[in-house]
Amino acid sequence: MLETLCNSDQRTQPAAATLATFQSALATRIGRRKYELWFEENSQTQLIEREDAQGGRVEVQVVAPSAFAAEWIERNFRLAMVESAASAFAVETPVTILTGRATAGRTAEGAPPEERPTRLPTQFEQIAHEPHLAPSSPRGVRMVASGALAVSPQRDARPARSHREETEGGWKRFDDFLVGSPNRLAYESSRLMAEAERDPMRLLYLHGSCGVGKTHLLQSICRRYRELHPTARVRYVTGEQFTNDYIAAIREGSIEGFRRRTRKLELLVIDDVHFLGNKTATQSECLHTIDAIGFQGSRVVLASDAHPRQIAKCSAALVSRFLSGMVVKVDDPDRATRLALAHRFAIRRGLDLAPIALETLVDRSGTSIRELEGSVMTVAALRTLDSTGDGTGRILVERALGRGLNSHAGRPVRIAEIVQAVCTIMGLERDELLGVGRHRRVVSARGLAAHLAREMTTLSFPEIARALGRSSHSTVHAATTRFAAMLDRCEVLATRAENMTVAEAIERTRREVFRVQNSP
Repeated sequence: MLETLCNSDQRTQPAAATLATFQSALATRIGRRKYELWFEENSQTQLIEREDAQGGRVEVQVVAPSAFAAEWIERNFRLAMVESAASAFAVETPVTILTGRATAGRTAEGAPPEERPTRLPTQFEQIAHEPHLAPSSPRGVRMVASGALAVSPQRDARPARSHREETEGGWKRFDDFLVGSPNRLAYESSRLMAEAERDPMRLLYLHGSCGVGKTHLLQSICRRYRELHPTARVRYVTGEQFTNDYIAAIREGSIEGFRRRTRKLELLVIDDVHFLGNKTATQSECLHTIDAIGFQGSRVVLASDAHPRQIAKCSAALVSRFLSGMVVKVDDPDRATRLALAHRFAIRRGLDLAPIALETLVDRSGTSIRELEGSVMTVAALRTLDSTGDGTGRILVERALGRGLNSHAGRPVRIAEIVQAVCTIMGLERDELLGVGRHRRVVSARGLAAHLAREMTTLSFPEIARALGRSSHSTVHAATTRFAAMLDRCEVLATRAENMTVAEAIERTRREVFRVQNSP
C-alpha cells in the first residue's frame, strides 16, 4: 500500500506519475518481494522525496529504523535506488540514508515531518490482532513531496483493506482440502485443533514430505479459528520469519516487545519449523515461547518436513516439547487421491480431461500435490496455445509432459540402478536383497525389483535372474507374477521406515531410479 503526503497548495498530475514511475522502477530493479519487505509491506524503511529551498534539486532520503537496516539498504539497494530515481526524475538524484528519528527534510511551509516510531512493525507481526501495539504511522512507503513536485493523494474508490485482512484473505480453507486415507488423520486433527472448545489439544505437530498439504492445513486452522473467534490474536509464520524477527529484535534492542507480541497469542502457527535446526538461540526462544503459550492455555501448531527426532541439530528440550503434543504424519497422496486432485485442478483450469488422460497425467507426475498442479498448468498452457489438437485426451497430456517414463539421462536404465533404488525405498542393504533371506520385506523387495526390471529394461527373465543373484529364471517369473497380484489387490508393503501401497512403492522406486541415473 502506497501513500503520498503533499503540500496542498501545489498538486500536479505529472508528479504523481513521476513518483509512481520511481516506485515501479525500484520494485523492478530489486524484485517485487524485496521491495514489499523493505519499502512497503513492513514499513521498515520510509522514502521521502523533496526539493531544496530554491526548487533546483531533488533528493531521495531513506529513514531506516536502525543502523543495521540502514547498513543493509546501503549495501544492497543504494545503486538500484539511485538508478530508479534518475530514471524517474530525469536528472541525477542523490540518495541519503538516515537512521532512527533523524529528520528527513521539511515541508514547503518549513514544518518538520511527523515523528516516526523507532520500532516499526516487522513481518512477524503481519497478522497480529493487537490494536494497542499498532504503530502511529500507516503502513507502506511514505512519499513526502514539496515544491514543484508536490502531488495529491491518489485514493482508490474502493475502501482500503488492512494488511491483516489481505493476508488472512489468502489463507486456505478446510473446504478446499481433498481428504483421502493418507491424510485423513491429519485433517481431522487440524479441524479439532481449530474448532474444539472443551479440552482442546494444546499442540499439534504435522510432518510429511514436500507438497502433501501441510501448509494448506495450517492456514485452514488459522482461518477457521479466526471465524470462530474474530477478536482472537492469531499468527501464522514460517520458521525462517520467526528466526529473522527474533534476530532483528535482538539487534534493535526490542526483545521484550517481541516476546510480548508472541507469548500473548491465542493461536501460534509455525510452518517449516525444521528451519530452526542448528540455531541454538532461536531454538531456546521458541522453546520458551511454546511453554509461555501453553501456560496460558493457548494453542500451538507446527509443521515440518521431518519428524521431531529427525530435525538436524535440534535440542533435546525442544524435541521433547514437539513430542508433548499430537504428532501426525501427512502421507503422500495415494493414486485415487491424486486422480481426484488432478480432476479438480483440471476443472479449475477449464480442462475437461478424459479419464485416460487423467490417468496418464498422474502417471507422469510425482506424489507431490504441487508437482501435480504444475503438470495440470502445463497441459492447460499447451491446450491454450494449440486449440486445434486433441484438447481432452491422452495425446494432449503426452505432448505436454512427455510420452513415457523413459530414462532421464538419455540412456537405458541399468539393473544395478533399479537394485540401488529398491534398497533405498525398502530400507534394505544390497546384500540382503541379493542374498537368500526369506523375510517378507526382502521377498517383496525382490518382487519389486523384478517388476521394474521387466518394465524399465529390455532384459529377459534369465538375465534379470542373474542380476538378482537367482539360480533360475523361474524364480523371477514367479516373483513378478506374485507382485502383480499384490498390485491388483492394492496390498500394503512394510518398509523399514513406513508402510505404503504396492502402487506407491512402484512409483517412488521408479523416480528414485531416475534420481540415481542423474546423480553424479
